[in-house]
Amino acid sequence: MKLLIQMAQQANGSYRACCPALPGCVVYGQSRAEAQSNIDQAVKGYLASLDVALPRRLDRESVIDAAYERA
Repeated sequence: MKLLIQMAQQANGSYRACCPALPGCVVYGQSRAEAQSNIDQAVKGYLASLDVALPRRLDRESVIDAAYERA
Protein backbone atom coordinates (compact mmCIF):
# COMPACT_ATOMS: atom_id res chain seq x y z
CA MET A 1 0.00 0.00 0.00
CA LYS A 2 1.42 3.38 -0.97
CA LEU A 3 0.22 6.61 0.56
CA LEU A 4 1.38 10.12 -0.23
CA ILE A 5 2.80 11.93 2.79
CA GLN A 6 3.29 15.69 2.66
CA MET A 7 5.87 17.10 5.05
CA ALA A 8 7.15 20.63 5.52
CA GLN A 9 9.03 22.69 8.05
CA GLN A 10 6.97 25.34 9.82
CA ALA A 11 8.05 28.91 10.58
CA ASN A 12 8.82 27.96 14.20
CA GLY A 13 11.17 25.15 13.08
CA SER A 14 8.82 22.24 13.82
CA TYR A 15 7.59 19.90 11.10
CA ARG A 16 4.05 19.22 9.89
CA ALA A 17 3.16 15.96 8.15
CA CYS A 18 -0.17 14.91 6.67
CA CYS A 19 -1.68 12.20 4.52
CA PRO A 20 -4.14 13.82 2.07
CA ALA A 21 -5.83 10.48 1.34
CA LEU A 22 -6.85 10.21 5.00
CA PRO A 23 -8.83 13.34 6.00
CA GLY A 24 -7.72 14.78 9.30
CA CYS A 25 -4.53 12.71 9.45
CA VAL A 26 -2.15 15.54 10.41
CA VAL A 27 0.72 15.47 12.91
CA TYR A 28 3.57 17.66 14.10
CA GLY A 29 7.06 16.96 15.38
CA GLN A 30 10.01 18.92 16.70
CA SER A 31 12.24 17.22 14.11
CA ARG A 32 11.68 15.67 10.69
CA ALA A 33 12.32 12.21 12.17
CA GLU A 34 9.76 12.79 14.94
CA ALA A 35 7.13 13.98 12.44
CA GLN A 36 7.87 10.92 10.26
CA SER A 37 7.42 8.59 13.21
CA ASN A 38 4.23 10.38 14.26
CA ILE A 39 2.66 10.19 10.79
CA ASP A 40 3.52 6.48 10.52
CA GLN A 41 1.70 5.83 13.79
CA ALA A 42 -1.21 8.09 12.82
CA VAL A 43 -1.72 6.35 9.46
CA LYS A 44 -1.59 2.90 11.06
CA GLY A 45 -4.09 3.99 13.71
CA TYR A 46 -6.37 5.58 11.12
CA LEU A 47 -6.43 2.43 9.01
CA ALA A 48 -6.92 0.24 12.07
CA SER A 49 -9.91 2.34 13.07
CA LEU A 50 -11.43 1.55 9.68
CA ASP A 51 -10.78 -2.14 10.33
CA VAL A 52 -8.43 -2.36 7.35
CA ALA A 53 -5.65 -4.95 7.30
CA LEU A 54 -2.33 -3.21 7.95
CA PRO A 55 0.52 -3.84 5.52
CA ARG A 56 3.77 -5.16 6.97
CA ARG A 57 5.58 -2.08 5.82
CA LEU A 58 3.88 1.17 4.97
CA ASP A 59 5.44 2.57 1.82
CA ARG A 60 5.54 6.28 1.84
CA GLU A 61 6.58 9.05 -0.46
CA SER A 62 7.55 12.33 1.14
CA VAL A 63 7.07 15.52 -0.78
CA ILE A 64 7.27 19.16 0.10
CA ASP A 65 4.02 20.94 -0.58
CA ALA A 66 4.74 24.51 -1.69
CA ALA A 67 1.74 25.71 0.31
CA TYR A 68 3.39 24.57 3.53
CA GLU A 69 6.93 25.80 2.88
CA ARG A 70 8.37 28.40 5.18
CA ALA A 71 7.66 31.92 3.91
